Amino acid sequence: MNTELAREWISSAAATGVWSVPFASLLAAFVTGQALAWVYERTFDGLSYSRGFSHTIVLVCLSASVLVLSMSHSLIAGLGLFGVLSMIRFRTDLKTSRDLVFVMASASLGVAAGVGAWMVSLLGTVAICAVTFYLALGPFGSRARFDGVLRFQVAATQIAEAQIRSLLVHFCRRAILLSTNEMDQGLLAEHVYQVKFFRDVDRSHLLAALRNDVGATDTRLMLQDATAEY
Repeated sequence: MNTELAREWISSAAATGVWSVPFASLLAAFVTGQALAWVYERTFDGLSYSRGFSHTIVLVCLSASVLVLSMSHSLIAGLGLFGVLSMIRFRTDLKTSRDLVFVMASASLGVAAGVGAWMVSLLGTVAICAVTFYLALGPFGSRARFDGVLRFQVAATQIAEAQIRSLLVHFCRRAILLSTNEMDQGLLAEHVYQVKFFRDVDRSHLLAALRNDVGATDTRLMLQDATAEY
C-alpha cells in the first residue's frame, strides 16, 4: 500500500512538474550562497579565518530557502519553526555556527514534511546532504595560498643566493621569504620561505636540488593541510 502510494506520488509529481519550482529555488540558493561565501573568503583580512563559517553561509542559504518554501504552503509552519529554533537557541549549547545550521535545517525539513510539502522536504534533504558532502570533501572555503614552510641553511654567498632564487622560480608557483638569519659567525645563512609548488612531486625535487646543487643542510619542509582548521 505504501509502495503504491509512493509510486503514485512520484508519477504525479513527474507529470505535473511540481518539483521544478522548489528545485530551481534550491539551486538558486546554492549558487548565491556559494558566491557570497567566496566573496567573504576573498575579502576577509582578520587573523582567525574559519573555513567552517564559509560552509555555514552556503548551508544557511539552502536552509532559509527550505523555510520559505515551507511557509508558502502554510504560514503557521513558519511561526512553528521560529518557536522551535527559539527553544533550541536558549536550551542548547552549540559549539559552532555550523551546528546551529544543521539544527535549523533539521527543523526546516521537519516542518516542510509536517505541512505536507513533501517535495520541498525531499528535495531539501537531498540538496542539503549533497552540498554538505561537497563542501566537506572539496577545497571550497580554504584560504591556503601556500603549501607549507621551507627552511634550510646554506653558505652565505651571492652565488648560493642566485642559485636558490633560480630553483624557487623553477619549482614553485609562489615563494615568499619570511626570514634570513646569519649563523656560524656569518658563514652560514638560514632561510625560511613560504612556498606554493606547481606539482606535488616538485617538493622532493626542490629539496634534492637544494642539497645537491646549492649544498644546503638541515633542509625541512613543513606542509599544511589546506582543508584543516587550526
